[in-house]
Amino acid sequence: MKVRGKFTLIWVTVLMVLLLAANLYAAEYTIRVANNVAADHAWGKGMELFKDYLEDASDGRIAVEVYHAGVLGKTRETIEMLRIGTLEVALCGTAYVQSYVPEMGITLLPYLWKDRDTLFEIIDGPLGDYLNKRLDESGLHVLGYLDNGFRHITTRAKPVRSLKDLKGLKIRCLPTPVHIAFFKALGAAPTPIDWVELYDALRMGVVDAQENPPAMVHTARFYEVQKYYSLSSHVNEPGMFIMSKMFYGKLPAELKLAVDIAARKATLWERGECYKDNQKMLKELEKAGMEISKVPEETIDEFRRIAHEKVYPEVADKFGPIGKELVDLFRWANK
Repeated sequence: MKVRGKFTLIWVTVLMVLLLAANLYAAEYTIRVANNVAADHAWGKGMELFKDYLEDASDGRIAVEVYHAGVLGKTRETIEMLRIGTLEVALCGTAYVQSYVPEMGITLLPYLWKDRDTLFEIIDGPLGDYLNKRLDESGLHVLGYLDNGFRHITTRAKPVRSLKDLKGLKIRCLPTPVHIAFFKALGAAPTPIDWVELYDALRMGVVDAQENPPAMVHTARFYEVQKYYSLSSHVNEPGMFIMSKMFYGKLPAELKLAVDIAARKATLWERGECYKDNQKMLKELEKAGMEISKVPEETIDEFRRIAHEKVYPEVADKFGPIGKELVDLFRWANK
């Protein structure tokens, strides 16, 4: 009995030591990341890298949990959770923050961006800094701008070859006045639908078309419910990698630096990965049965003319008190 009692005492002591060690090495902060797209998209893969980078850079003082495919809620819900401090990090397109910072709608103007490199040169520069300050004022701390890619139109019934193919077309659009105005000007019937609800909306015929970059179309399996992919390159909506300002403000200086550095490394990696994926996924979509074609150049010219002559003037007053001046600067920077 004495021997048994000694063994019991030893096991209790070992257990207490293990519990104490676990507490000593437990993370001081936990960051939950809401990624509303698929885990195998570049956004999802980038966030898994962010987790690895930050947990390493912080020596385990910060733990990161990544939730994919809308597990933590719809996109608008997760952004509002950031603002009130009930979530730490979320990903979204710039369209989802325009209601808080009207100037963000400028990034969605059709045929604004000359090319992908110019987009990031501008968004990482003084104009991006201005937007970041405005976002910070609304409770959102920007960790980085992710690549998404130029958007193209998928349809159920026929490809887009001319303006008449868009006449009355029920197309899902982003929840922003810019996108709605653009597709209305093209003669379509735009309907804003949250990303996490889009597949079912296409499957059930709530809308007959949508528009997104190739990697988004493939990872969301839209090829199962759409037949045609018409390459129009009409918008390139940057992805947003944002943190709750309330949470960021609680971190000590050294952990803020760790977050910023890990986020920058993950952002730069994601941009390269997304670019490669968009090229690759065009081929994969074709293998999956989608018919892919370029929208004729004369039709693109008509889209661009309508955007610049009708849409830009119509939405300029929706970009804040100096919206017109900002649009002019963004357009100048794209020359």
